[in-house]
Amino acid sequence: MIDLAVLEQYFPEPNKPIKDGPYTFTIYLDQNTEEEIFVINLKIKQDDTKENHLIKFRLGLGKDTKSESIIHETNKPHFEIDIYKRKKDSFSANIYFTFNEASDEQLMKYAKGTVFIINKIIEIFIKDHNLAKKLIEKLIYEDAVLLELSSFEPVLIEALYECYKKSDLVVRQDGKVIIIKTEHNLDKYLNTKDLEPLYLPLLKKIKDDSEKII
Repeated sequence: MIDLAVLEQYFPEPNKPIKDGPYTFTIYLDQNTEEEIFVINLKIKQDDTKENHLIKFRLGLGKDTKSESIIHETNKPHFEIDIYKRKKDSFSANIYFTFNEASDEQLMKYAKGTVFIINKIIEIFIKDHNLAKKLIEKLIYEDAVLLELSSFEPVLIEALYECYKKSDLVVRQDGKVIIIKTEHNLDKYLNTKDLEPLYLPLLKKIKDDSEKII
């Protein structure tokens, strides 16, 4: 079982909602060692102003108790993304990368990679939505993350790529379960501005490996 306490040092106030303008940011760190469950994720929620650009999303690493879910095995470690965007045509999806075989040592590396990705997503989100840069300081210790955790980003991307290759990447949308096996579907569900720090390196990994095969 991994110990998320070692990651608390990268967050000024985990589990506390931080609001800036219409956006509320929350970074969750929680675990139950007896039941061997844990979660580390970022949630960004925009106030519902009834306009067409409402944004809500959550992403991170976790392991739940066993359930009867037909989408993925919740008691296995997984990287999960829940995204909702209201435009002219609303878009909502739940995306799961399931790690079927991962040691505690590997999971800790994935967790550190997750913190690095969370940092990048916060940075880009703040820039793209014209929020004050000082907001980053309230959410995450950026300098420490960049210095100490950058080497774990490719480890996480490699693991997510393996999920893609092995059909352990699934999407739930409108009650349907879709296995993501093509770049087209990957683009459809992950290619949004807010998720670029995750999507772009994963896409590059897929393309690089495809070129090697050719």
